[in-house]
Amino acid sequence: MFSYRHAFHAGNHADVLKHTVLLAVLRHMTQKDALNVFDTHAGAGLYRLDGDYAKTSAEAAEGFLKLVATQPKEPYAPALKDYIDMVAGFNTTNHWSVYPGSPFIIQSLLSGRDKLKLWEMHPTDIKTLTSNIAQLEAGRQVAILREDGFEGLKKFLPPPSRRALVLCDPSYEVKHDYARVVAMVVVDVLEVVSIDQQQAQLMPAAGLPHQLGFEHLHEAAPVGQA
Repeated sequence: MFSYRHAFHAGNHADVLKHTVLLAVLRHMTQKDALNVFDTHAGAGLYRLDGDYAKTSAEAAEGFLKLVATQPKEPYAPALKDYIDMVAGFNTTNHWSVYPGSPFIIQSLLSGRDKLKLWEMHPTDIKTLTSNIAQLEAGRQVAILREDGFEGLKKFLPPPSRRALVLCDPSYEVKHDYARVVAMVVVDVLEVVSIDQQQAQLMPAAGLPHQLGFEHLHEAAPVGQA
């Protein structure tokens, strides 16, 4: 159950897509009243692209590192440029050694009125996550829970503010994760979070293309290496 470590996969093509969209959604949702954000499978929070794990899989080389090494013929969409700038903020100029996971991307956009809850079950990753989050000195804004995110989420929905963003990206190393994701969306989320026309307007307003293909997208703990 605990064989998956995202440190092997950080910055891969799936992270590029997921975090570009996550950032665009957060930009939109943090413009209004207090927001509660829930990350059901938080991982270690920060990862090293120059560490042994990342070098072993080399997935970042075909994901984020390929993106920043490409010279596009036309400027990137605003949402994609925003994502690249976000990752750049965690690194020194032209040296891509640190990749922020979703907890750090989320927290960087929150205001003082917003809250973030993170779930992680992996015994090593939760220790690393706790150490990484402590560096933020975010206090009560960020809560880390060592329990099943699928189940833990239920007791926090709906949040008092009635505004929430749920990020659920399990490892899928357990086959029934697929069914649990579907059940969470259909039962736990859609029953308490209203869906309106803003969703249809979000992607174009954020500058996201309808398709993000790569033809267009042209070891030290605690940073995800424990």
